[in-house]
Amino acid sequence: MLLDRSFRRTLIARLLLSAGPSTAAALLIAAPGCGDPEAAEAADTAETADIRCFEWFEELGACLDREQALEEFRSIYAPCESREEIRSVKSDATQRGGACCYEVVAEETGPCAVGRPFMLEGHRRTAAPRPAEAGWLARGRSTGPGGMEPSLAHLTDEERETLAEGWLRSALEEHASVASFARFALDLMAHGAPSSLVEAAHIAALDEVGHARLGFSLASAYRGAPVGPAAFPMPPAIPVAADLVALARAAAEEGCVGETVAALLAAERRARAEDPAVRAALEAIADDEARHAELAWLTVAWAIGAGGEPVRRAVAGVFEAAAESLQRPPPAEAEAEAPRGRAAALAAHGRLAGADLRALSRAAVAQVVLPCARSLGLWKPRAAAPAVAPAVSA
Repeated sequence: MLLDRSFRRTLIARLLLSAGPSTAAALLIAAPGCGDPEAAEAADTAETADIRCFEWFEELGACLDREQALEEFRSIYAPCESREEIRSVKSDATQRGGACCYEVVAEETGPCAVGRPFMLEGHRRTAAPRPAEAGWLARGRSTGPGGMEPSLAHLTDEERETLAEGWLRSALEEHASVASFARFALDLMAHGAPSSLVEAAHIAALDEVGHARLGFSLASAYRGAPVGPAAFPMPPAIPVAADLVALARAAAEEGCVGETVAALLAAERRARAEDPAVRAALEAIADDEARHAELAWLTVAWAIGAGGEPVRRAVAGVFEAAAESLQRPPPAEAEAEAPRGRAAALAAHGRLAGADLRALSRAAVAQVVLPCARSLGLWKPRAAAPAVAPAVSA
């Protein structure tokens, strides 16, 4: 599966700008043949234990049981769109500040989502959804960019519900990205980064505020009622990167890989979308994510220059892991394929099936991430094992 050529070429040129025009031009010529994503396998999966919460309201009167909570969590954290799938609920609910919280087992599904995740102790954190006023909507009650609203004509109730859930998941992740970039700015300052990188991190956080507003606005429009985020589950103390190795590794994982993939996915969703409000939202998101990816690659270059070989080895390990993820077998459980008409209706409003997103994510890694890393000297493929010559009989 080849990604949109125009956007791919533009993104590669931006990412390689610091390497000089000759390097960028050489890679632009080679990029269309770099890797065969159709032959690549699905991303690595790994289970993690985590605490997830719902913010319930007085009229509900009680928390959900485990089975009900699992169904609700799966509607929020869908495979690939949220980078993870909730596999099981391991505990009954506990009350935490008005929210119902559960211990869950989440399975990573690869870098398929938009935005930079907020990671804490190896877990991704997002706020819970809740009915909202206009505070997290783009304009007024439920409008999109430029005051446009998505067209609901010809959408079934089921399609509207699916679109509302999908855009809500994206919005919650973009909302978490605001916190992630705020912490990234602190990481940069703690390790003496230049002001240009610190400034860009703060600008990226503001971009994510805009992305979250767009997502909540579209989710509200499809849902028919405003929805936004509950309080973000922020701990009292936020750790910063311990050293340049940790900072560069996170920038490579979440930015050079994650946000490069996110930019390309947003561009692909925009290319397939037909609704004007959705296309405008994805246009803004794709352009911003491309700048965020560029910031990550520049940060890695600065960190290697400041920290030397240990930082370079850590970054190379991130790209090696990305390369290895293309060779692993697909998930055991394949999702049911949506009817063609329903899939087309959802794609017209910016939502793609998980299988499509996984395939596009692998293509992004194979066609952009790894070629850029190789061209910039941050990673090189492992040498293939030498062929064994056949024995010659006497």
